[in-house]
Amino acid sequence: MTEKQLEEIKENYINHLKKYMSETGGLFPHITIFAEHLEEGDDKPAIIHIPIPDEFMENDDSKDRFIEELMPELMIEIKKKFIPNGVAWASEAWMRTANKDFNLENYKNLPKQEVVFISIETKDNAETIIYEMIREGVQVNSDGDLTDKIELKEMHNIDKPEGTEGRFAGLYKKLINDETD
Repeated sequence: MTEKQLEEIKENYINHLKKYMSETGGLFPHITIFAEHLEEGDDKPAIIHIPIPDEFMENDDSKDRFIEELMPELMIEIKKKFIPNGVAWASEAWMRTANKDFNLENYKNLPKQEVVFISIETKDNAETIIYEMIREGVQVNSDGDLTDKIELKEMHNIDKPEGTEGRFAGLYKKLINDETD
């Protein structure tokens, strides 16, 4: 996969995610693999969405089990048909921001805002994109269901973490290594 193709697939992923959230009013937990097909003649890049079942999002132990046990097994199967070039995950979250000299003991006094974190990792790069979620009431979606009407506004003027930590950080290196070959 060329660098240009990888950039296009990342842009398509982000645009799809934003459209999905605006239509459904939320985001389901998932991991996405950006890959290329191993089969000769299929040069079109692939986006592989791996939904995380609710039972694996219940607590820290179930999340760890998903990342440490199930994802390596899934990667073995994925690598039979694809060459992974990147891993992305997105999550709704609550975020508080403060100046660097703020006393963290009083962090609960800070206003919080609802956001979407999008983390994209490749062999050469890791980036985090943060969108403020603005809920503007309710809407009827294409299925006739009532959903939250959401606007996503990219937060450009925020110091993003240099390195993300946690079980979902570093997935490219965790999953795209020789241990799953």
